[in-house]
Amino acid sequence: DDDAIGPGVYKVISAIRGLYPDFFEKKGTSILFHTKNNASKIDLEKLKSKLKLGGVYATVSAGSIEAVQPSKEVESLEDNFPRLAYEEQLADLRRAMVLLMNNATNSMYLAGRGGTGKTQTVEEELHKRNLSDGSGYFKITGSASTAGIYRVLYQHRKDILLFDDSDGALADQDSRNLFKAASDTKKVRKISWMKGGKTYVDPEDLDDDDDTDDRLPRYFDFTGKIIFISNLKLDKLDPDGALRTRGFVVSIDPTDIEIYDYMEKIVDHIKLDVSYTLTAEQRKEVVNLLRTRKVRDNTVNLRQLVRGLNTMAGILADGGTDYAPMILRYA
Repeated sequence: DDDAIGPGVYKVISAIRGLYPDFFEKKGTSILFHTKNNASKIDLEKLKSKLKLGGVYATVSAGSIEAVQPSKEVESLEDNFPRLAYEEQLADLRRAMVLLMNNATNSMYLAGRGGTGKTQTVEEELHKRNLSDGSGYFKITGSASTAGIYRVLYQHRKDILLFDDSDGALADQDSRNLFKAASDTKKVRKISWMKGGKTYVDPEDLDDDDDTDDRLPRYFDFTGKIIFISNLKLDKLDPDGALRTRGFVVSIDPTDIEIYDYMEKIVDHIKLDVSYTLTAEQRKEVVNLLRTRKVRDNTVNLRQLVRGLNTMAGILADGGTDYAPMILRYA
């Protein structure tokens, strides 16, 4: 029990899970830690840094699978939203995209900080199906008013709508209600706007073939799909849980270490913006340089890798060699 193993054990377990999420498996209310294969891989210095302690003294021995019962607070958090490793989060995102494209859901909302591959992964899945912006889906970037959202929902009422970096669109309750209606589980969803204004008329008064008509119907049928990519945290994106009852809400929340590890896996596939070829060793050097930087927690992102690679290539292309300081300071 807590008295036998110490009240701080859950903080240590939480820190280990943040550093090594693959070492754990959730079964019911128990969190299983596979000590036999993974105990020796735990880096105590990293654990010390994660816990922000002056020192960590611990002995972890190999053995069978041990069941660690979480505290009530941890158990509640795990039941509501168990954390997955970063690459599994991206895999879930791809699975959700497949389900959306196969009409198993009408909407998907993505939460999490920027630069973690949300937009790239979504567009990769769309492009796999030969869809592009303006031909198969319509991308909206930046702020959008409630009236603007209503208009774009009507104009693309049979299409896939991709909202990216439009967090402000969910700040207004009227706007949120439009997204709720558009994201409902019914095949055909009715979207309505009953506020005043000469721009809004009865549907029978509109000529669907008149592209010059700037008026909008007070209500219409919506059969399209919604993809909403946000940099908000999950509790800010969907504070009342309404979106989760209608479509998939996927959280992409990697640790900084997970992002660095993922950088190593993808670095050879990053396209450069300059006409200079980097070797595999040079690309890996960029990742290693990024790892050495002292940055605030939860600020590491994949865009830094792209900037770092372009910085090295740009300086080398000009005959220079002083790329390291530029990467460390500005990537």
